[in-house]
Amino acid sequence: MIIVLGLCGIGAFKLISKMMSEKAGEQASDSKVSTTIRIGGDSYLGYFFINSPEMKRQAAKRGLAIDFTNDGGTYAARLEKFSKGEYDAIVLPVNSYLQHGLKYNYPGVIVASIAESKGADAIVGFADKLPTGKISDLNDASLKVVYTGESRSSFLLDLTIVDFDLFNLTRTDAWRHEVTGSDEAYKKAKNHDGDVFVMWEPDVSRALHDVPGLKLVWGSDGFNGYIVDVFVFRRDFVSSHHDDLVSFFEAYFQTMKMYYNDHNRMVDDMKKATGLKQEEIEPMLKKIAWHDLHENASHEFGLSTGAGNNSVEGVVNTIIACTNVLVKTNRLKKDPLGDPYRIVNSSILQSVQGRLPAEIGPGVRKHEFSAISERQWKGLHEVGVMRVEPISFQQGTSVLSPGGEEEVDRIAESLANNYPDDRIMVLGHTGSGSDEKESLRLSQERAEAVTQRLIAVHQMSANRLMAKGMGSAKPPARRPDENQRAYMYRFPRVEFKLYADN
Repeated sequence: MIIVLGLCGIGAFKLISKMMSEKAGEQASDSKVSTTIRIGGDSYLGYFFINSPEMKRQAAKRGLAIDFTNDGGTYAARLEKFSKGEYDAIVLPVNSYLQHGLKYNYPGVIVASIAESKGADAIVGFADKLPTGKISDLNDASLKVVYTGESRSSFLLDLTIVDFDLFNLTRTDAWRHEVTGSDEAYKKAKNHDGDVFVMWEPDVSRALHDVPGLKLVWGSDGFNGYIVDVFVFRRDFVSSHHDDLVSFFEAYFQTMKMYYNDHNRMVDDMKKATGLKQEEIEPMLKKIAWHDLHENASHEFGLSTGAGNNSVEGVVNTIIACTNVLVKTNRLKKDPLGDPYRIVNSSILQSVQGRLPAEIGPGVRKHEFSAISERQWKGLHEVGVMRVEPISFQQGTSVLSPGGEEEVDRIAESLANNYPDDRIMVLGHTGSGSDEKESLRLSQERAEAVTQRLIAVHQMSANRLMAKGMGSAKPPARRPDENQRAYMYRFPRVEFKLYADN
């Protein structure tokens, strides 16, 4: 009898709790909205939390409403409306804000990072057109490259051209074949209408599965800190709605946490929002690295979270890296900012930390490189050869000149921020000469001088590096229309060849 009464009591308690929860939900949904935040974006899955059912509930509890407009991914039009005050905020990749915001003198500031593409964007191509499967195969202007203009994927193409010196693609645009979206690129791949295709998920996975002979060349999981999406709020809105913004991000990070703790509910809501199937959504989730409050504070904005002193200003590094790509591809004539902090505002995140302390995360992940043999080096997958400006030495020696040291320092920054997980073979080359034995010695010493600077000055793991002298046996690829003098000038050089660590 006691057991029965107890069960009845528990059942009654659950019923009452459910009624109270439903009543609280009704009150939350009926609560008076004091501020509506208008956000311009698109259907990219990385933006899901912003316009999710849970976010709307969390925002309503705080007197906020979210008006999210899907414009289909037209960044230029999004910036125009933003500049006119039709949106209070926009969400987009950093590179797109740098490129399209210049026309309007950057009317907004980056207040938080949303997510980073980690394989959601990729370059695929037919194996018969890409014999080695390496990035260097792309350096062929006769290829037909199909991609979506003004997209994350087009930026992937641009940064690949810049970082791996695909010089033949900079001479002509004949290889370029723009389409209106990734789905159209996928359809062209199925019809064999093209050689190389730049797409995003789920079309990348669909294409590799559905199209015989198609293989992955390179994707956004091969680097860090380039394709990063952010919240950009109007400067006047930040100053006049500070407390509302703090409440907005409090709701946003709470939403993210709740979905993280209930994966099934998150996938169900994503299915309803996108029309995708679960088997399409699950792989995509692994290719989007969302940034929670801790990652924003410690890894993106350099704010202390109590996890030690290893915070990183990832957003600033991304601005610098993207600016470099945009200038080198002539998307921008020059660095439009000078000071990257001009478009960054960390005050909102600092306030959110005070009201919703960030859970302490694992800190900035650092890839650990174990020692491997020369034979194991040969078994690694070659990613590509990095583009660098000439590294100069004192005449006939292995002593770096001041200019040479500066160039090594510049490449070290890129290797640390954008390619932190790859091993690096430092290849020394000399000009042609009669004494090949002496050339081999000098080229080996120069390669070792560069690796020593990377280790001593930039604290790079010695296990990550291998120095190898090539003498004059491997001349550089000759560029079209390059005269003999300019070609010979490029013979003595140092190359950085990247290998994916197993």
